[in-house]
This record gives sequence, C-alpha cells and structure tokens, in this order.
Amino acid sequence: MYETNKKEEFSRAYICAIAAQLGYNSGDFRVDDDSVDIMFKAKYDGRTSKIRNPHIHFQLKSTITPFSEDGCLHYPLKIKNYNDLRGDNRANPSYLVVLCVPEDENNWIEIKPEEMLLRYSAYWFSLKDKPAVKNAKSVTVKIPKLQKLDKTTFKMLMDKASEGKSL
Repeated sequence: MYETNKKEEFSRAYICAIAAQLGYNSGDFRVDDDSVDIMFKAKYDGRTSKIRNPHIHFQLKSTITPFSEDGCLHYPLKIKNYNDLRGDNRANPSYLVVLCVPEDENNWIEIKPEEMLLRYSAYWFSLKDKPAVKNAKSVTVKIPKLQKLDKTTFKMLMDKASEGKSL
C-alpha cells in the first residue's frame, strides 16, 4: 500500500476510535467529490436540541510536519479542498482534520498486553469564513495547536451541529 493510503487509513481509524467512544455513527462516501472523506452523526433528544440527528463532515489529511514556533501547524491544502470546505452554504458543518504522525510508520501504533497507543494527535480547522484566494494549486492553512481533536472537542463540534451551527 502506498504511504499516502496508509496515512489515510490510519487517520480514519484514529478518528473512528474517538467517535466510537462518543457513540457517533460513521459513514463514508464511495466518491469524494466534495472534499468529505467521512461523516459522523449522533442522536440527540429533539426536545432539547434544534436538530435531533446532527451530521458533521471531515476532510482527513495527515502529515509528519511538526508545529512551527508560532504554535501552528502550517498545512498546504489543495485549492480544491480549500474551496470545497469554505463558505457557509453547506447543509452540514465541514471541517479539515489533520493527523500528525511520526515519520517512522512503525511508531504510529504501539500495542501492549493491556493497551493500544495511537500516535500522535489530530487537529481540526474550520474554513467556513475563509476568503476566496487566487492560488492555483494550494493554500497554506495555519491550524493552532490548541485545536486538538479529542473527545471533548469532537463532542463540542457535534453539539454545535445539533444547534444548527458550525464553527
């Protein structure tokens, strides 16, 4: 398998592990023509939330690039993905998720008798309010290290979707 395919599969496994613990249902599309690799839905009480079955979409990427001194991950995103993910005319909130992985793929996963460790961390980014650009190939997005995708932030993104909002 090509390295890019391995990274994609590892990103999917990483995000699905978090979603499983939160009780979110995952789904994917056979064709990625709208920069959505995977979607998640949750079940909320329709009496306490605006939307009882919110969905969020993720474009998954991975990198071995370390964070810069400014505390951001500088990720070169293809212009197609940038344009697909920006704007507020999407039915469901859509986010870029970049998983940082060790350079040596043998260090991505460590399995011990009582635990499994997935390295390193994923970070989310919203392009909803980003402007149109004249770039032809890519746009470097700066993802703050504070935007780590963990159980708390994943739930927060889904909670916002249940309110009919996106970040």
